[in-house]
Amino acid sequence: MILINVISLFLLFYLKKSSGTQEFPAQLKRYFNYGMIAAGVLIGIAIIDLPPQILFQLLSFVLVGGIVYLILFTPELESQKTMAITPLPIVGVELLKYLIETISPSIYNTLENYLNAAGFFALIWAVTMWLNHRKQMKEIEIERIFLKEQERQLKATAEQKSQLETLVAERTSEILKQKEELQDALDHLQSTQEQLIQQEKLASLGQLTAGIAHEIKNPLNFVNNFSELSVDFLEEIGEEMAKISDSKEKENILELLEDVKSNLVKIRHHGSRADSIVKSMLMHSRGGTGTMDPTDLNALIKEYSNLAFHGMRANPNPINVDIQLDLDESLPIIHLNAEDFSRVILNLVKNAFDAMRDKITALGNDYKAKIQIQTKDQGDHILIKVEDNGPGVPDEIRDKLLMPFFTTKKGTEGTGLGLSITHDIIKSHEGKLTIESKVGEFTRFSILLPKVKLGEKST
Repeated sequence: MILINVISLFLLFYLKKSSGTQEFPAQLKRYFNYGMIAAGVLIGIAIIDLPPQILFQLLSFVLVGGIVYLILFTPELESQKTMAITPLPIVGVELLKYLIETISPSIYNTLENYLNAAGFFALIWAVTMWLNHRKQMKEIEIERIFLKEQERQLKATAEQKSQLETLVAERTSEILKQKEELQDALDHLQSTQEQLIQQEKLASLGQLTAGIAHEIKNPLNFVNNFSELSVDFLEEIGEEMAKISDSKEKENILELLEDVKSNLVKIRHHGSRADSIVKSMLMHSRGGTGTMDPTDLNALIKEYSNLAFHGMRANPNPINVDIQLDLDESLPIIHLNAEDFSRVILNLVKNAFDAMRDKITALGNDYKAKIQIQTKDQGDHILIKVEDNGPGVPDEIRDKLLMPFFTTKKGTEGTGLGLSITHDIIKSHEGKLTIESKVGEFTRFSILLPKVKLGEKST
């Protein structure tokens, strides 16, 4: 029975050794260890011929049968099933010997030679099956190694692909960023070019306007001065005519003198209007000096809105207006051409007064004129709002408000240059002017100026 126990020990040892390439459950490993111990004990008992041998021989067959059963019906040992078939002929012959010898020794003696021959052929079968199993296991191991290497290569390829995709994404991001920077630079250059062209055009137009205005101003001064002087002469003539006795001819002469005086007054009135237009043209063409000085914007707005209010009250047709100042006290000192920007505040406030005067005329005491001036810090920019509750501006003429010589004032009251000058001054400060209005309710001028704190910009 030593051969059966050796087969058991060999099977268990081989299975345990094969677990090096496959992680078996801990319980299965314990079975291997216990089986090897049992096989070793049975070999020792067989060597020392310890009775009762029949029992130990039976245990040997039970052990090898249990190992075969374990191999055949354990999922983890699926690849080792041929190992269970390999020793079966030897175990069968030895079991047959054991049964015949136990039941009838005389029959065993008769068949002993045949049984030994059968055992020899069973051994050849076992060796052949063992070699075939080894070959299969080598093929399986080679295939496993190949698959593992293929998996490793696929994993390495995937990692390389991921790295390449990351590099491509980073490079693409850099290229897009560079493209955006170049586009921004190009846009800035185009904007600068357009500004330079516009400034050159405005400068040329300003020079032309200034030249025309100066040429007009000289004869216009003569017209105004001589019309005023002629009115004085007519008054003196009237005084002299008073000394002449009354007659029909005297009355005719006095009527003619009154007509001439009336004509001279109209000449003087329209000459003054023409003079106002010429002054506005000169102001429009002259522009500012370009010097940006640190300026308290809130203080400038308070000063010139108050100046515009008192100027309006000194006019022949003053109105009552509620001026509300909502000024952001956190505004920093900013760089402004204060001389130019003060004209912006004056023009916007005076325009609001004129518009509200028309609404007062239409509605009377039912209307309360109000103008609100607001400043607000918006981070990189400062917002200035000048809003009145006047008659508003119709949509069809809103886009024309900033055009030179366009005016909404009635008759001969406006020159049409105030808002045009205002718009040019705001653009010279790199600002933006927008107009919102609703007919019958309000008009709002919004100015957005870039905020450059003191010391950040030198001019």
